[in-house]
Amino acid sequence: MGKIIKKHYLKITFQLDSPLCIGSGRNDITDQDILRDARGIPYIPGSAVAGVLREACHGTMDEKAWKYYFGYSSTNTGNKFNSEDDIIESRIIFYDATLVGDNKDKDRNPKYRISQRDGVALNEYKSAKKQAKFDWEILEGDCKFQTFIDISEEQSDINEKVKADEVLINIAKIWKETDIRFGAKTTRGFGKICNVEIIGKNFDFTLKDEISSWLDFDIFEENSWENAILYKDMLNTLMKDNIWTLKDNNRLSLKLRLEGGLSIRRYSTECSDEESSPDQEQLTTVKFDKNGSEEAAVIPGTTWAGAIGHRMEELIECSKVKKFERGKDDIQTYYYFGTVNSKVKEKSLIYFSESKLTGGQFKKMSRNAIDRFLGSTAEGALFTEKIYIGGESTLDISFGDPYNTAVVYSDDFINALAAALTDLHEGYLAVGGATSVGRGIFSILEINGVKLNEGKLEGETNSVVFDKLYETLKSLIGKKETENGTHTGQK
Repeated sequence: MGKIIKKHYLKITFQLDSPLCIGSGRNDITDQDILRDARGIPYIPGSAVAGVLREACHGTMDEKAWKYYFGYSSTNTGNKFNSEDDIIESRIIFYDATLVGDNKDKDRNPKYRISQRDGVALNEYKSAKKQAKFDWEILEGDCKFQTFIDISEEQSDINEKVKADEVLINIAKIWKETDIRFGAKTTRGFGKICNVEIIGKNFDFTLKDEISSWLDFDIFEENSWENAILYKDMLNTLMKDNIWTLKDNNRLSLKLRLEGGLSIRRYSTECSDEESSPDQEQLTTVKFDKNGSEEAAVIPGTTWAGAIGHRMEELIECSKVKKFERGKDDIQTYYYFGTVNSKVKEKSLIYFSESKLTGGQFKKMSRNAIDRFLGSTAEGALFTEKIYIGGESTLDISFGDPYNTAVVYSDDFINALAAALTDLHEGYLAVGGATSVGRGIFSILEINGVKLNEGKLEGETNSVVFDKLYETLKSLIGKKETENGTHTGQK
């Protein structure tokens, strides 16, 4: 390490916009328990923050500079390295993101909730696959986190193509302007953040007064951040050519209306001696405000992905175009939706949001199973369920690796996705459970903020909804010709 001539710091605060799932490696409570500190309070480890930012910067900044600042290890096995370039220590320090601020309600109870989610893989008949039931812990609520990043600028960095302050300011830009997510299941709506606030501090050790100021600086002390640099002012300190161009977020946003009831079951419903306790409940998440908390019905991203992905496979098979069979070497459904098996491991290139419902109401209903031979109530088959009726929601679908836009989406894929979403609108594709009795039917009200006009195009058989969806998807992720005549993903 050379002589340090400057120190640069960032202080970052943010809130959760969706549940957080960061496993601790333990399975005392569920198959994957959430990470907690010694006090039992959940946090995001610095290693997770570093991993997300490292991936976000890769391909955006100069490759040599990326290795220099974020660290690098070659693929050599064992402890033998051929040169100094085989292993490079990171020059950026990432701190744990911890809960801060007023994370307690008026009764001084935690303004967050650690709950359990259940998952099960289903076959084409909506029956559970063998050994495909699992559960995990998540953190819910509008939790406020705080973390820090610091970087040392050395005398030797003068010769580097990318300067330390440039790296840190552009990292701040990624926090503010991209859709970064933390933890597991990020492609299915988890780990999304919002309300990011960033301030900075710089110390120039070539100035005598700055050295004493740095010695008095305590990164964890609020008073030490007085007169800090605001984010907008940070950007103004860089030349335009040194501000990284971030990748566009190709997102399809659908405003939906629930036509009837919804039943996505919470499998971990607690037993109760109360007669009014339902046998099964609609899955919920928790919302906190100054008056307390309330339950909100939710549709997990896994539910959206499963329903839409399966319908796309059906449509492609029926249309007699190339099948999107799983496990093939060519670009198939598993390539887009992800898969994990003994031969193939692919991360999903489609991000489905977790959708909260508003404007509706919870309602308890009792149902009976009917004896098919007698036409009467089957013995012991009365059960009560708590469902959600009516209301509106939003489904956001993002495409591609957020840090890699070189993903090619075929026209067959775009057609199939537009058709599947049209089926959702027309009631042919229902979401959740009890779909055979009319649950989980939605209609599309808006596509990327544009309201729909119902009806058919004159002289055409395709619905207006399909045409709008296809046009929107084509503009977002459709192929385009490059100078050499090949196709690439839309950027």
